[in-house]
Amino acid sequence: MNYLSLTFLGFLMVFFAVYYVVPSRFRYIAIFVGSYIFYGIGHPTMLITLVGLTLISYVGALIIEKNHSKLAYIISFVIEIVVLIVFKYTTFIINNFNMLAEKLHSGLRLNAEWNVILPVGLSFIVFQTCAYLSDVYRGKISAEKNPIRYAAYAAFFPTVLSGPIQKARTLLPQLREPKNFEFEEAQKGTLLFAWGAFEKILVANNLNLIVTRSLDDYLNHSSMEILIGACCFSLYIYADFNAYSDMARGVAKLLNIDVGRNFNNPYISKTTGEFWNRWHVSLNEWFIDNVYIPLGGNRKGTLRKYFNVLVVFFISGLWHGSQWHYVIWGLFNGALVVLGQMLKPVKKKIYEKMQISEEVESIILLKRFVVFGLITMTWMFFHAGVMDALRICKRVLLFDFVSIFDPNLLNIAGAATTTFVTAIVTFIFCVIQNARQKESEAYQRYKAQPFVCQCLMISIIICISIFGACNTDAVVDSQFLYFQF
Repeated sequence: MNYLSLTFLGFLMVFFAVYYVVPSRFRYIAIFVGSYIFYGIGHPTMLITLVGLTLISYVGALIIEKNHSKLAYIISFVIEIVVLIVFKYTTFIINNFNMLAEKLHSGLRLNAEWNVILPVGLSFIVFQTCAYLSDVYRGKISAEKNPIRYAAYAAFFPTVLSGPIQKARTLLPQLREPKNFEFEEAQKGTLLFAWGAFEKILVANNLNLIVTRSLDDYLNHSSMEILIGACCFSLYIYADFNAYSDMARGVAKLLNIDVGRNFNNPYISKTTGEFWNRWHVSLNEWFIDNVYIPLGGNRKGTLRKYFNVLVVFFISGLWHGSQWHYVIWGLFNGALVVLGQMLKPVKKKIYEKMQISEEVESIILLKRFVVFGLITMTWMFFHAGVMDALRICKRVLLFDFVSIFDPNLLNIAGAATTTFVTAIVTFIFCVIQNARQKESEAYQRYKAQPFVCQCLMISIIICISIFGACNTDAVVDSQFLYFQF
């Protein structure tokens, strides 16, 4: 079930009514039933995997707590990860094994046919159940004895498809002691959901038009078109994923449940390390808790710290997809983070020698520009195969300045009108996202307006999303990019 569908809106209205009619002590049952309907309505067979993962982590946590068993923790954790590997990486492993066997002139071959449907959001479900196991093992939360309440946590429908990945110590207490309806939280939720719809329908989908036209056929486009396409992909993937995260937060807030922000204005970062602390926050925290710290973090010397960072980015790249260009993308970003940390003392000495403060506006702007450029180049390896990404980067680096005057730039989105609309809505998106850096203050400014104006602002966002989509060439793609992960 997709957020941008009449089916979901109907489901949400019914669920919302039932949730607040049911006595508070039984609301976790409503979430459990609603989440399973939400997740399984399209492909009921996917519920089998969800139930299996839930049972493994539920029983595993009980054993971990009862026996204080590290072995039980490792076994449960590994089984969850193995399920993810079987569904998502079997074909990848088989194909690479066969390629290696061919290079070694070995007659051994494996059957490459694997037609099992990958359950939507499987990576997020596995990481959420693993987060629960880790919290129980580390004593941050008691094992949940109620299997239905735990199943509601594992399948929590606002976040089950693409996160944010929920920590058990944050979400489970809210399911145990649900809050009553609060108008202000519902208002925040409505605003977040409406803004998320705007981000997806009008910003992300229009940017994707430019990406498709310029990058998918980069050989037939000028340097300037490719550069614009690369920048648009950076903003597209942000707008698309942030849209889902905002809508998920909005739905949760309607239930008076806080699931936390997943993005914290990553494109205002001054270093690549800061960028990844602001991007996909819940995934970053999961890797820190379950990979980086167990590997030793920064406690075992500088070289070991750099190695641990690269391992995290390698796994992150592989988590995003079972293709080598995702791995290269992950390692590329890891190398940039490590390089940035290594050069930090050198840069500090240069600034001191030149008697320049790093905190002046021009230097901050320059840093942000460099980070945006570097991250944009790495996104090319996320978007395309390795060779295509290298060719795209080469075309950008060997920039043809004459292409700035290419008349086709006006029609880069398909038509001049669509290009203009895309530029306007992207500018609005960037301005508002920047204002959301201090989200509570931004909301208070919104709240200070007359109630009629508050309603009008939400209505305008919704109307612009609907009519803007209808009057451009953008396809109203309701599928979010991160569903495939």
